[in-house]
Amino acid sequence: MIISWTAGTVVIVVTVFTFLAFRIILYRQRLCFLGPIGLPIIGNILQIPHDRQWLKFDQWIRLYGDVVGLHVLGQPTLILGSAQAANETLDARGNIYSDRPVAVMAGELVGWNQGLGYSPGPHSHRFREFRRLFHRFIGPRSAQHPRILRMQEQAAANLLLKIMQEPTQFMSHVRQSTGAVILRLAYGYNVTKDQDEDPLVKIVEKAMQGFAKASEPGAFLVDYFPVLKHIPDWVPGAGFKRVAQLMRNDLERLYNVPFNFVKQSMKDGNVTPSFTSTYLEEKGTPTKEDEELIKAAAASLYSGGADTTPSSLASFILAMTLHPSVQARAQAEVDSVLGNSWKRLPTFSHRESLPYVSAIVLELLRWNPAVPLGLAHRLTQDDVYQGRLVPKGTIVWANICRTMLHDEKVFPDPTEFRPERFLDNNGKLRHLERHEDPSVIGFGFGRRICPGMFFADNSIFIAVVMMLYVFKISKARDDQGREIEPQIEYDGFISHPRPFECIVERRSAEAELLVRRECVRMV
Repeated sequence: MIISWTAGTVVIVVTVFTFLAFRIILYRQRLCFLGPIGLPIIGNILQIPHDRQWLKFDQWIRLYGDVVGLHVLGQPTLILGSAQAANETLDARGNIYSDRPVAVMAGELVGWNQGLGYSPGPHSHRFREFRRLFHRFIGPRSAQHPRILRMQEQAAANLLLKIMQEPTQFMSHVRQSTGAVILRLAYGYNVTKDQDEDPLVKIVEKAMQGFAKASEPGAFLVDYFPVLKHIPDWVPGAGFKRVAQLMRNDLERLYNVPFNFVKQSMKDGNVTPSFTSTYLEEKGTPTKEDEELIKAAAASLYSGGADTTPSSLASFILAMTLHPSVQARAQAEVDSVLGNSWKRLPTFSHRESLPYVSAIVLELLRWNPAVPLGLAHRLTQDDVYQGRLVPKGTIVWANICRTMLHDEKVFPDPTEFRPERFLDNNGKLRHLERHEDPSVIGFGFGRRICPGMFFADNSIFIAVVMMLYVFKISKARDDQGREIEPQIEYDGFISHPRPFECIVERRSAEAELLVRRECVRMV
């Protein structure tokens, strides 16, 4: 069938405006919170930037208060600008604030709605089963299992060796190291030495690229106008459907290839215990539904950590580049515990003796959290908050980074990297209330809080303390020998520092020998 571009455009325009008119009628109740004045019909959509939305939200919160009301194409939306507001809604009323908005591109068309991140609210059996699995395998107690801790220690040692071999590629190394440990945790799969050539790594990275692109706010018009998913593939402008199908194919390979690897390993009797194998052993004879659920759960485990932990580790390298005094103090603390004879690498057993290093981890989570807005929540029924109506279907964002974790009243000089803010007068970690604890706030709220938060915290700590012990990180220099000052610029919904230059060098020849010896011993 041949159709002109003009006719195709008419089809899309009529479809969009029919949908929009219906939505405005559906949400005719006014969201009674102050916020920026939008345009007729389309509301505030043109005022929301495509990237670093948390900066604009912070401006509005300072103008209108800690709860800001928006309308986006007829969709009522709240921005929460304080930990108190998030606690009183997302935490205290989690039974109605824990649904997810419909993610048409990433969720419905690509298929990520089968996993935890985009799954329906906590009243569904699927959601409860996901949470049970994650709690059992990487919950607060399970994450401290010696087998998992040892796995993380080995991954951190391997990261040191890779950075020693190619110090300028540190951004790539932290990502690959995190991916390798999650693949082992999820599937019992040991990545080959050359990760760029590993077949499973390629499958995973391809699927994750699709996940990131499909999840990007504003990247696809169908997320604003879900009715567009019904237009025929031949209509001009429907190219997003072909893109979605390619992404879906990549996701299905992520679901099936590592899962089949685990099943074959179990059949051969040489399986490495993992998230997937543990569940299959629990079920005995799993049904097709059981298998589909564990595929989605394991993929969720990977997607939840593969991009966030690398963000924190890249932030650590940036912070040490900019703050040599912080690095020196931390290294003095580590040296006082382990000595400088280079006989052993730090382990989790040293954590209680390293309060300043632990404070650095907290400050990393506060300074530039990996997910500055968290993931959106959605109300399942009408609510009244602060005496104002919050209609059913309202989307709620928590401005975690720029407002909550940069609240001047809680964190003086919030843009400064100051780990000592988490220490008491005796140099010990002080007790933190919920509203001042980045290791909690940085992972979300309510029943949607990240179930991998304890595993992630451990991964960040062990990599940080090992890098502090083995490396000296400093500013790069230009051709004239002048120091190059890195800029603190972050981009992306999962926020990463922009590429920057620095020098990462071993602290001694003995330190390098220690790393090489430990990497061989841990294999």
